Amino acid sequence: MWNICSECGTEQPESYLYACPSCEGILLPQYENGHLSISDSTQKGIWRYHASLPPVPAKSRLYLGEGMTPLIPSVRLGRKLGIGELYFKYEGGNPTGSYKDRIAAMGLSWALGQGRGACIGTSSGNAGAAIAAYAARAGMPYHLFVLENVAEAKLAQSLLYKANVRKIKGFGNDPEIGMRVFDRIFEGAADHGWEVMITAFRYNPYAMEGVKTIAYEIYEELKGMPSHVYSPAGGGGLYCGIWKGFNEIYESVRTAAAPCMVAVQPEGCSNIVRAYQAGSKEPLPGSSTSQISGLQVPNPPDGKLALQIMNRGGGKGIAVSDSLIWETQRLLAVEEGIFCEPAGAASVAGLIRDCEENPGRSLDKVVCVISGNGFKDGKRLSDMTSEIHVPCLDVEHLDI
Repeated sequence: MWNICSECGTEQPESYLYACPSCEGILLPQYENGHLSISDSTQKGIWRYHASLPPVPAKSRLYLGEGMTPLIPSVRLGRKLGIGELYFKYEGGNPTGSYKDRIAAMGLSWALGQGRGACIGTSSGNAGAAIAAYAARAGMPYHLFVLENVAEAKLAQSLLYKANVRKIKGFGNDPEIGMRVFDRIFEGAADHGWEVMITAFRYNPYAMEGVKTIAYEIYEELKGMPSHVYSPAGGGGLYCGIWKGFNEIYESVRTAAAPCMVAVQPEGCSNIVRAYQAGSKEPLPGSSTSQISGLQVPNPPDGKLALQIMNRGGGKGIAVSDSLIWETQRLLAVEEGIFCEPAGAASVAGLIRDCEENPGRSLDKVVCVISGNGFKDGKRLSDMTSEIHVPCLDVEHLDI
């Protein structure tokens, strides 16, 4: 394995660098095998693709059942939108309920292989829960800093796994506070020799390689490329990781083109999408006013990489309102039987908006990535059902 800088293009033979030493750009791991190893049926989860992942000794590979999540065909929504084939990649099927388990499995396994004694990072909820679970599996202390208004169900997961958790005032709303938190974390990690587990290519490209296994699984199940993939985007890492996976497949098999990757953000925190629409190469500044947990990232660490992908023709960005995301969350439950957290519904909300704004456009084979389980946000579940009256009857009065 070696690395290539996404910004200056410099190749770095060292496999332990976390940023480009020439320009501090984002590093993207590359692999010696020269071809994509689709899967190794003797391995489980993301480790089916170990030949195309950072090298980790077999004894250090953590597994809790992550990966191989269902690709669910639409029964109604696709037909209503006029889409030939619509699928939902349901990442809520992972052990702690989100795609972050793929990152945690890869990142904590890498940390074990590197001899790290502890890990440290930030989270808006899902990453903290995932990393806490895999850190517990590894027997590794985990120091976690979360948003002041983190979803309680997600916080409870991290606490259950005995992570050392602290809330930070203003974190997740104020970009300046976010950068100060990151600076302090890197100082602490350097002082103690800990692994930085912030789920972004900008901060840990090796852990983020777990994300691309989503693309590998979609390709295997569809037996080919989808035409479009819609992905929620907070910090941009999920979007970039899936793109990287499909791009590696394309470079290896050279069959159909890689799909158009569409990043979907809430309008109240759309720093990447606004930059794409403005033709900017950098995410535009601005605080977050969105209430969609997991997508409140006003300083998206992988935003520049996401914009590079879009500007090179690999995709585009769409912003949608919080209200459309919430309505789509309800729609998925009622129409498709899929209960996801609001951030997971953002991808489908983006597809709906895209179809509304481009009537008559043909969409062939579309995948929406549903990033997390609905039970991750208990308050939202309560809001969705609180007005439904459930009668309590005497047995004599049953009317069937």
